[in-house]
Amino acid sequence: MNRRSAVAVGAVATLAAAVLIPALAHEGHGTTAGSTFDPNAPKKVSGATALAIGLKTAEVDFGQIEDVVRLTGVVRPMPDRIFATAPRYAGIIRSIAVQPGDVVVRGAALAEVESPEVAKSLFEVRRLESEYERLLSEGKRAESLVASLEIEGPAAVRSAELAEAEVERLVSAGEGVSANLLAQRQSEAVKLRADAGLKRVALNQARADVESLRRQAGTTQRSADALRAILPAAEGGTESAMEAGKPGLIRFLSPIDGVVISKQRVPGQGVEAGATILEVGDFARVQVEGEVPEGLVERLATAKNAPVRLRRGSDGQQVGQGTVRFISPVIDATKRTAHLIIEADNPGGAAGTLRPGQFVDVIVVLSRNESAVVVPGSAIVKEGPLQFVFVKEGKGENEVFKKRDVATGVRDDRVVEIRQGLVPGDVVAVGGAFSLSQLRGFVAGEAAPAAKPDSKGDGHDHTH
Repeated sequence: MNRRSAVAVGAVATLAAAVLIPALAHEGHGTTAGSTFDPNAPKKVSGATALAIGLKTAEVDFGQIEDVVRLTGVVRPMPDRIFATAPRYAGIIRSIAVQPGDVVVRGAALAEVESPEVAKSLFEVRRLESEYERLLSEGKRAESLVASLEIEGPAAVRSAELAEAEVERLVSAGEGVSANLLAQRQSEAVKLRADAGLKRVALNQARADVESLRRQAGTTQRSADALRAILPAAEGGTESAMEAGKPGLIRFLSPIDGVVISKQRVPGQGVEAGATILEVGDFARVQVEGEVPEGLVERLATAKNAPVRLRRGSDGQQVGQGTVRFISPVIDATKRTAHLIIEADNPGGAAGTLRPGQFVDVIVVLSRNESAVVVPGSAIVKEGPLQFVFVKEGKGENEVFKKRDVATGVRDDRVVEIRQGLVPGDVVAVGGAFSLSQLRGFVAGEAAPAAKPDSKGDGHDHTH
């Protein structure tokens, strides 16, 4: 090494020493002697820090754990709880009494439509009813005639028989009987026999008339009933105002307790038969539709009527409960899923927590274990393949949280089964656990923090 290199090295060494000596002289200045970066060291948390990280604790205990399948679904209205207000006859909308969002009760007035076709049909019904009454009256008269002929016919036959017997007696008497008397008796017998025959014919005709009138009356009644059945007065939730002198006015009434979903027409507008004016829905019970991946179909094969929890996807809050109603036996060839339908109560109806079109997390409960050691899922912190919790130990000034590895089992949407690492009675952090893992650890027994600064302002002796 030449002289110039030696001088350079000596200068560097001198400079390093000059920097290092002050640094060592100020070690601990502005720091806490008890702090450490050991991630496994216990955590000592002040009240302010606990509030900042949302620290909460709970005692480990035996509890219920469920074997669940997690899916997603969309809330839909029940198909049989949506009703459209639509006339069966074309007409003009005269009034609409409600607006979208209005809550209605069963029987409340919704709208009025005036239809000339309805007026014409109603008058036809009245005509058929009058015709039916006339046919019934004629039928009664025909039945009375039948009854009369059934009495008169046998009497006429009996009179003819007596007259014929009298003729035979006179003929047997021989020449002692006047020819004029015999001719007279024979004429009477023939007349009586003819009268009996006419009454028999009249009876048969009267019976035929009765049957004919009965058939006509029956046909007329069925025609009136058929026409009446398709008139607004026979529609569920509507009635005709014919009695008010407006035979073509149809008044629509709400068929359910519910809420008006949509309004598609305005007063004064023409409306064709079958066109929707309003829609009313009842959302007190809804259905959730989802898709089951092909790999889970077998696992859910016996899940019909299984309980289901419904959670809001945005924050995980439970918004309803239901049961599995249907799992399709058909796998969709494109999506490779089976369609799932869940029925759920929705207290509050349209203002409830389940709204049609809303996406929800679906938790299907397959089985339950009532005696597992469980902790809330928020207590578990993951670090690579490892899982741990923070167990509270000590009290007051000596309270610390110690990291403890755990082995978990079944997990549902509420709690996690602990198979190893915790026992009932342990107190663990269930809120702010991850934030707790990011705090510096505290090693018990280390020196206390540096003394309070002296009058020179830094707490170190600078007199050397």
